[in-house]
Amino acid sequence: MITSTSEPVSETFLKDVDPVRRGLGLFQHLTDACYFVKDQTGRFVLANEALVLLLGYTRESDVLGKTDYELVPRYLADNYFKDDQQVLFYGKEVVNKVELVTHNNLSVYWYTTTKVPLYSRNGSIVGLEGVTREFKAASSALGPYPELFKVIDFVEGRYSEKITVAEMAKRANLSVRTFERQFSRRFNLSPIAYLKKVRINAACRDLIHSNKTIAQIAQDCGFCDQSYLTKEFARLMRVTPQVYRDTHVA
Repeated sequence: MITSTSEPVSETFLKDVDPVRRGLGLFQHLTDACYFVKDQTGRFVLANEALVLLLGYTRESDVLGKTDYELVPRYLADNYFKDDQQVLFYGKEVVNKVELVTHNNLSVYWYTTTKVPLYSRNGSIVGLEGVTREFKAASSALGPYPELFKVIDFVEGRYSEKITVAEMAKRANLSVRTFERQFSRRFNLSPIAYLKKVRINAACRDLIHSNKTIAQIAQDCGFCDQSYLTKEFARLMRVTPQVYRDTHVA
């Protein structure tokens, strides 16, 4: 039987209660919190409805038994995997980490994620459980710079246009230097790297859901030309746009 790291209130009351299933029962009713449990190999063994829907599925069974690599773009899965390894092999908790999550329409947005190890009765780590919430729903994690929300919304709405770091900083009412420092500290990547990721995900969306040429997608997603899109896409997604389209379109 799996147990969490916290001490039980009453051994008599809780000894026959599966704490993981107890947690899922609670989180199943919360639409703004994605709850999940993974085994030691990183495969999902539990997922509440909010997480299932976020990933673009309709049933928990569509997600169970799969790893992040089968559910989200590889560059996102790589980051999730690194954190999972810290929890699963070293017992280190990940608390309120701000990270990018892919929505079911292939757009990306910032979420805060907490992951803790799950222990067996003999004390060995057998899995992890976690909660992911949309960043705006967990606004206390933002600290003293709520203006960064304006930058996120600005990039989401204007990624197809030419955007400079100076323009982003202006939206946050910060100097360029302060903005770059605060953005990188909070989100663990530079403003330009974030802009590229938003554009790449928009390209993914168009590759799957439109008949546009790759050249047109490059223009619509803010890249100067097809060659630059292909270069950045291959660097981040590890496949070319054409291969990605051929793989995901029936």
